[in-house]
Amino acid sequence: MLIAWQITFLLWFIYLSRRMVQHLHMMQQNSYRNDRFWRWLKPRLSQYLLWRDVLPVILEVFAVILVVKGKESMALPILLAAFYALMLITWHRPTEKKSLVFTARAKRLYAFSLFFVLLAALLADALIIWGNLAAPVLVIDILLVLAFISPVFMMAGTVLAAPVEKAINNRYINDAKKIIQEMPFLTSIGITGSYGKTSTKFILGKVLSAELNTLVTPDSYNTPMGITITVRNSLKPIHDVFVAEMGARQKGDIDELCRLVQPKFGILTAIGPCHLESFGSLENIAETKFELIRALPSDGRAVLNFDDPVIRGFAHTSPAPVLSYGLNIRDTDYWAENISFDAHGMHFTVVSAKGERQNMKTALLGKHNIYNILAAVAVARELGMSLPVIARAVATVPPIPHRLVLKPSAGGVTIIDDAFNSNPAGAQTALDVLNAMQGGQKIIITPGMVELGKAEYEENKKFAMACAKACDYVILVGKNHSKPLQDGLAEAAMPPARYYVAEDLQDANRFMRSIVKSGDYVLFENDLPDTFNEK
Repeated sequence: MLIAWQITFLLWFIYLSRRMVQHLHMMQQNSYRNDRFWRWLKPRLSQYLLWRDVLPVILEVFAVILVVKGKESMALPILLAAFYALMLITWHRPTEKKSLVFTARAKRLYAFSLFFVLLAALLADALIIWGNLAAPVLVIDILLVLAFISPVFMMAGTVLAAPVEKAINNRYINDAKKIIQEMPFLTSIGITGSYGKTSTKFILGKVLSAELNTLVTPDSYNTPMGITITVRNSLKPIHDVFVAEMGARQKGDIDELCRLVQPKFGILTAIGPCHLESFGSLENIAETKFELIRALPSDGRAVLNFDDPVIRGFAHTSPAPVLSYGLNIRDTDYWAENISFDAHGMHFTVVSAKGERQNMKTALLGKHNIYNILAAVAVARELGMSLPVIARAVATVPPIPHRLVLKPSAGGVTIIDDAFNSNPAGAQTALDVLNAMQGGQKIIITPGMVELGKAEYEENKKFAMACAKACDYVILVGKNHSKPLQDGLAEAAMPPARYYVAEDLQDANRFMRSIVKSGDYVLFENDLPDTFNEK
């Protein structure tokens, strides 16, 4: 009997350990924060928790009958072991768009979480060894509850790991701070904003590299540890400039990054409703983004997008002189005019308040990229680079992955890849680019936008109405998540034959292939991360 129960516990532990990998993946995508993990988990409880974990209750009824009759049977542990063996065989982690990365931190958290799982298993095991005839019933209760609420183990592990992670992070961050402090001739540049950060960073890095030894944080490394890793692994005394993207989801995040990077230049690209769910209000977003500007020294430079009214309104709070840029307002230090674009990129003229003019061309698409280039121009000029040199560098900037990238495909179809997490301004820009393309049908595939808080429904509805005007076909991804988009298409009176609601991205692609023809354009707008997948 005892051996049968031990086998049952082993199978249960292995099964729960596999489930914990899924929880770890979601915790990693929620920045290892319990508040964000719970905010993600709460509306998905009915999808994320496996209701078949409740099935052992049938065995509990069977156990009660045996106890009442004063009998014990090998049938109970055998049936329970068979149940968990079946779960191990049939349960598989959902398909992931972004794979779990087993970093040192992820491994530590997994170990801490499994510690709680093991502790619970040993407690249940003790009930069998030292319990009475009712023990099997209690054990099934424990297994039932613990398997069903398994995300709690991950959250408990996060709490247990927090002091360890803080100590480790502080040691690495202090080391990175020391490296920067020991480079007095290094010019550090911070870039933040609701959108445009990553594109501006890559453009600026390419431009400055034409004359200066420049290090740029890779990909979307915009957290304290991401920047710390870049500094410790890559920043060397030979570097003249360090460009750091700065991300934030709540007040104080940018301030923390500024204490690490110690920026002399601060670029603020835009203020918008991105991550409104975690910030709570647009005012909180603006206050947080301006933490970068308020951290600048008096001999630094604040590079600000004056077409953004919120940024313009906060500009007077900068302790450093302001360098302004824009497209709609000419009372700035830099602006662009004579803008034209086609399937190969854009042409425009950069004009400065000092009367300088320079024609430029770029393979990048979208008006937002002109803003990003103007920010790079302002910084590069301040660091002594000439406009002709800057123009040559801008012409060599390659398309930035998943940000309005043209990809000719088989059959004469042109794919416009704008799959990076979208925002209202970026989504409209993508539609403008699609609308400007000549010839062929215009098709959009999108799940809509997320993390817009209370504005999410209206913004998605408005976006769908714009899609109805600009596109021949609209393909929505996710029957539940795309409900605001469906409502927008209905309000725009788009014929049902011209739009399709797909189960997932694979279904969307299948439908797209059934309608697309040579010469058509297909815009992939936003590709939701795993944390927003419908199960």
